[in-house]
Amino acid sequence: MPLPYDPALAHLHNANALLAYARANEAAAEFAAVLDARPEWLIARRGLVRSLLATGNFESAIGAASNFQLFDAREEFAVVLSDFATTGASTQHADLLRAYVQRHPQDIEAVMTLAAAAHALGRPCEALRWSERALAMQPQARSAREISAASLIDRGDVEAGLTIYHDLLHVGDAETAARYLVLMHYDPAQTNEGLFAAHHAFAQRHLVPRGRAFAPGPHAPSAKLRIGWLSPRFAGGPVATFLSGLLSHFDRSSHHHLLLDLQPSGDASSQRLHALADEVIDAGGLDDAMLLKKLRNLDLDIVIDLAGHSTSNRLAVLAERVAPVQVCWLDWFDTTATPAMDAWISDAWLSPPDSTQLYSEQLIRLASGRLCYTPLIDAPQPVRADGGAIVFGSFNRLAKFNDGVIDTWAEILRRVPDSQLELRARLLGDPQTCAHIAARFAARGIETDRLRLRGELPYLDLLAAYQHVDIALDPFPFSGCTTTCDALWMGCPTITLPGTTFVSRQSASLLWRLGATEWVARDVEDYVDRAVMAAANIESLRRGRPILRERVLARLCNSKEQAVEFAHALDELHAKRLQAALP
Repeated sequence: MPLPYDPALAHLHNANALLAYARANEAAAEFAAVLDARPEWLIARRGLVRSLLATGNFESAIGAASNFQLFDAREEFAVVLSDFATTGASTQHADLLRAYVQRHPQDIEAVMTLAAAAHALGRPCEALRWSERALAMQPQARSAREISAASLIDRGDVEAGLTIYHDLLHVGDAETAARYLVLMHYDPAQTNEGLFAAHHAFAQRHLVPRGRAFAPGPHAPSAKLRIGWLSPRFAGGPVATFLSGLLSHFDRSSHHHLLLDLQPSGDASSQRLHALADEVIDAGGLDDAMLLKKLRNLDLDIVIDLAGHSTSNRLAVLAERVAPVQVCWLDWFDTTATPAMDAWISDAWLSPPDSTQLYSEQLIRLASGRLCYTPLIDAPQPVRADGGAIVFGSFNRLAKFNDGVIDTWAEILRRVPDSQLELRARLLGDPQTCAHIAARFAARGIETDRLRLRGELPYLDLLAAYQHVDIALDPFPFSGCTTTCDALWMGCPTITLPGTTFVSRQSASLLWRLGATEWVARDVEDYVDRAVMAAANIESLRRGRPILRERVLARLCNSKEQAVEFAHALDELHAKRLQAALP
């Protein structure tokens, strides 16, 4: 006897077929028809959510997924949650998790996933709240402790976050230890001895060569040097800002340049860099063994690592050696501590002869400066747009705003009545983070109406935002670099406090090269005095903004001179390597 006809089942089969043929809009209508008749069919709900996500209708997908029956079916819910994550619906992914946790507050795995999702979205206060809830249920949960530490640091509570991270080193892995190498540079109490000891210990433990020894091929005397530039960040950012001018002026008669792109993005900045190279090598998605083989097969004479220990680096591969000469430059600010790195590019301002910062590499000081700024040709004019009250500003990441920095900036605001402070950072797009920053200033007697807390902007708009800022305030001990170049290019004087570490001297090195020593402080008290003195001379500073841009162009943007020096340094390194290889 035939089974009775079920219209809902027919709609379900039709919906699945439509979705399989990428007809997501029609499939969604069919799945909705199924749920009208059979709201308890979770397979139809899952199909509806997937169809809506495929059409980009993320909000409707959330509405379809917010169902108590689905929340109570753990495996089905996990599939739907994964669909949100893989389709790029990051905000809605967190929203769905939040609704689920409200129904299942003791699901620690979901709580930790929500903490990670909030952190990835740039919501450190929310991430901290969820990670603390997870730790209340499972005090030794390492991932929750890491999120707590990272969230505290991200929102500027540097000291508290670093304390947690330091404790994690005893139970963490190589990834945790590598992340700490970056974060420890934000520590106001850090010393050069402590930095070198940590890098050396990491390299001894995690960067030990284990494979076949490197055997370079012969280099014909008349052949061009094959130079590989290795980076995961050829997209917009510091690498594009400081590499493009140099690469465009390198001598091509004796050098062949290969961009080794670890994370190809296809964005406009990476396309411009790719166009400046002789070759572009897609090195994305390769594990260590595959990358090692690929790089060695390129027969490079020199590889220039542009990442060091920063995010997505491949130092483990470079530790095996892929070229006769290996150099670290640009997007890292400390030693790599691996014997396979031969040289480290700096200058006499960042690394003076009496510096206490230690390197395992040979230190090379470029007379023209370690970095050459390449400003956008269509950048806004360096003018103060609207006059009025004095506005101090800092467009650095919040992790640089330790308690000492906030204390100092609050004192400047007290000393300059009616002045304002504009802070711009990605995380200030989050209202909870803004409230936290405002509370830190309020605890120091600075009312919220004196703060301008703003989120990130596209780069051209960010430059234009400097037209509403008079004086840039540099954080310490982790000073600005690209942000300081941008501020100076837009005509904003920058007050900085250099220390003994490399990262603390970045802004000062730029100002020393400009001859603007009046903006370089000796100590915190002097920092405040110089900011107040600059504010007292505000009309002159506003009139002088175009002149400051001319000085920047003349002294910080001479990529031709830097290219000559850089090429000479590489030639010497390679010649010494060949000489050392002779019997």
